[in-house]
Amino acid sequence: MGAYITFAKSHWLLSLAFLVVLVALVVNEVIIRMRGLSKINPQSLVNLMNREQALVLDLRSLEEFKAGHIAGAKHVDAVQLTNKIDNLLKDKNHPVILVCSQGQKALSHAQQVEKLGYQRVYYLAQGIAAWRQDNLPLVK
Repeated sequence: MGAYITFAKSHWLLSLAFLVVLVALVVNEVIIRMRGLSKINPQSLVNLMNREQALVLDLRSLEEFKAGHIAGAKHVDAVQLTNKIDNLLKDKNHPVILVCSQGQKALSHAQQVEKLGYQRVYYLAQGIAAWRQDNLPLVK
């Protein structure tokens, strides 16, 4: 324990930066949980697609989408999402999963979709990066 204290004293700026990042991560996680948004992993996404025909909306650029996307996913420009979702999904109780590159864009847009009255909004935690990390297939 003494080594950690010595390190923190010697490298106070680095230690402060670490604490700021740690607090930001904790606050972000608390906000997500308070809003009731559900992050899911790739396996849960597959289960929702197979069992309940969940709608998967890919928010990445069209070029990224064409380079490889989850089978059955639909490309939606993130800016147009709130305008187009009513045309894509009429039943507000049907599961919808938002996907982006790293998960952050999908999280913020999931909040917007939820405000429109959709009850089962999910986002893929860590985005397509998590999908690739699990060695799951992408289609072109």
